[in-house]
Amino acid sequence: MHKLKHKQLLHLTNGKHHDGKGLYISILSQGRGKWSYRYRIDNKSREMGLGTFPEISIVDARQKAEDNRRLVLNKIDPIEDKRKQEVLRKQQNKKFSYIANLYITAKKKEEWRNPKSEQQWRNTITNYAVPYLDKKPLIDINTDDIHELLLPIWSTKTETARRLQQRLFRIFGFAKIKKWYVKDNPALWKGGLQEVMPDPYKIHKVKSFASLKHNKISKFYQVISDLDLITVYALRLLILTATRTKEVIETRFDEFDLDKKIWTIPEHKMKTGIEHKVLLSDEAVNIINLMRKRHNHEYVFHNPATGKHISNGAMLVFLKKQFPQLKITVHGFRATFRTWAEETGNYQPHAIEFCLAHELPNKVEKAYLRTNLTEQRKVIMKDWEKYVLSN
Repeated sequence: MHKLKHKQLLHLTNGKHHDGKGLYISILSQGRGKWSYRYRIDNKSREMGLGTFPEISIVDARQKAEDNRRLVLNKIDPIEDKRKQEVLRKQQNKKFSYIANLYITAKKKEEWRNPKSEQQWRNTITNYAVPYLDKKPLIDINTDDIHELLLPIWSTKTETARRLQQRLFRIFGFAKIKKWYVKDNPALWKGGLQEVMPDPYKIHKVKSFASLKHNKISKFYQVISDLDLITVYALRLLILTATRTKEVIETRFDEFDLDKKIWTIPEHKMKTGIEHKVLLSDEAVNIINLMRKRHNHEYVFHNPATGKHISNGAMLVFLKKQFPQLKITVHGFRATFRTWAEETGNYQPHAIEFCLAHELPNKVEKAYLRTNLTEQRKVIMKDWEKYVLSN
């Protein structure tokens, strides 16, 4: 039986008043008070607050008291249950990016392999994992999510993918220790991802073009820059822009807007069949200007002997004659650029792909990214120029 009525509450004297079944109201001033529920569990008397009056009506207070009474009957302490629910609520609100940042920040300087390791970790996690894993609460992430995240790069960027998997494993291990993640580690390899992904050390490698290691590109560029040859100017532009042989040798002056530093390659010259805009560095602009001063032909890299552009094999012949010991190909400079960009770790993977004029499978995503990664592409090409000219 309940003892109190709503109208009475407005006129009760200060102090604690019992409504029945463990429900109390402590009147603080006329018309205002605090609800509480008293109960006994494990031979201990306890009391928990239920809110203030009149914000919590007598009907709502009685319902709260009844809910807690049922917990006690089931030998569940309402206060402890409330604490657990609060912890769970906080877990549900946590995102992967928050936990990843805590883990990386918590590591001491001496724990990093080298001074650049911390930033490389942050870049890998930010560029690859966060955009995908932050779509849902941390506690809902499972092995299927990690599998879907890694699969697109598992065969094409195996080392990057493998490092990412190892880093995710350590971050989720940290989350488990902190009790923010209670399930099995979703990035576990043995007995986990190993069952659904090929061994990274046995993946069939697609035949690649022989390339120069990126830490040697600066010295190489410096050496060839001393040679005043049309073929060399073409090769220098190719290196600076990470473009293909055909795109460079067939380029015309009318494809360039040097004021805006943009080279628009028509779709019929592109391997993808889609027009591509190359964002030019200052060095690249200088090369075009120099060629324009040299001749009035429509082709930038004009061959006076034929009256057309230089041949498709001109740059490769130059490399074989001048640098036989290197055993590199012209197309390999695109691989050099990609390796540098990925190992630098400062850039979004999609931005790198667009710099290389690679197509993305998702048309909607592709259209969105093409317009929204322009600024990052500018940064990438400027940084690449700085790296190439750094010697």
